[in-house]
Amino acid sequence: MLERVLNQVRDMSRRAVVSPVTFSLLFAFALAAAIVAVTGGDPLAAGGEMFTGAVTGSGLRNTLGRSVPIIGMALAVSIAFRSGIINLGGEGQMVIGGLAGTIVAIYVPGPGYVIVPLAMLAGAVVGAVWGLLPAYGQTWLRLPILITSLLLNYVARAITGYLVRFQLLDDAVTLTSTRQVPETARMPKMPIFGGVSLSLILVIVLVALLWMVYTRSVAGYESQMTGFNMRSARYGGIDVEQRTVQVMVVAGAIGGLIGTHLIIGEALRFIDGELVLAGFAWTGLLVSLLAVNRPIPIFITGMFFSALQIGGLAMQRNAGVSWRLSQVLQAVVIVAVACRLAIRRGERPSTEVSDAESAAVGEV
Repeated sequence: MLERVLNQVRDMSRRAVVSPVTFSLLFAFALAAAIVAVTGGDPLAAGGEMFTGAVTGSGLRNTLGRSVPIIGMALAVSIAFRSGIINLGGEGQMVIGGLAGTIVAIYVPGPGYVIVPLAMLAGAVVGAVWGLLPAYGQTWLRLPILITSLLLNYVARAITGYLVRFQLLDDAVTLTSTRQVPETARMPKMPIFGGVSLSLILVIVLVALLWMVYTRSVAGYESQMTGFNMRSARYGGIDVEQRTVQVMVVAGAIGGLIGTHLIIGEALRFIDGELVLAGFAWTGLLVSLLAVNRPIPIFITGMFFSALQIGGLAMQRNAGVSWRLSQVLQAVVIVAVACRLAIRRGERPSTEVSDAESAAVGEV
């Protein structure tokens, strides 16, 4: 028994060492250190400031807070990708769902324990409806969901921009924004890590729920089979069109939840274009790709990307190295994984496909 456990540990360690992800991380940090050294900086000092700035003091709170939208949008993307659906409309679903939640939080009276869940529900419903549009476009009109979901991002930005500028504008501020969310309608903070938003618990629940769905339910199995091969799934009796609609509804709902959180839990007012500039939807897409669309690796990778971004700001503030170096790290990691770079030490070529080299679906 003990020998079997040790063999499993050794096998997992070997896979981690030769994994393309491990190689990509080492390559990215080595390249970043070289860039810092060439520009006259101290790579060790810059790396130390990035690390301490992300995991100590207020940096830990900021890292955990920033991980919420990154992980949430990554989960929304992964749900579609696992089913073979390329959903690029996360940004629009997040933006329009966020405005719906903001409207409820500002204009619906009531106690906070009622308004906060109601605002989150409104954001999820509107985000789900927005995700439904490209799904019906593909299943009914045969419009490529990749194109329609992407173009609907611009429609969502235009609609929210119009509503904020001409219907919901707060004349008391110079920004193009709504009124501030009342204190009673704001997302509560947890008394840990310096006051992290309660939405972090929501994200953890989503990760656990999706893991259970993927591993313990018929719906998870059918989605994965659809992602592997839609023709085979249809031949096996799976209603691919219905599955497409269901997946896009869930993805849109998660996007709307995250958009609402960013307003009632972070910004406290909907500022036209602010959610788009943050780039959470596209960062989530990168996280999902790096984690091969698996919930638990998405959580870990999302935390890592969040730490890079927060640590990058601390590095610029304390070491004089631009925070954009963290963006370089993210880009290099993704490119290296996409190129399937891996260290093979004394290993014969194999016909098996590793987790990191699998297609967009992957295993749990």
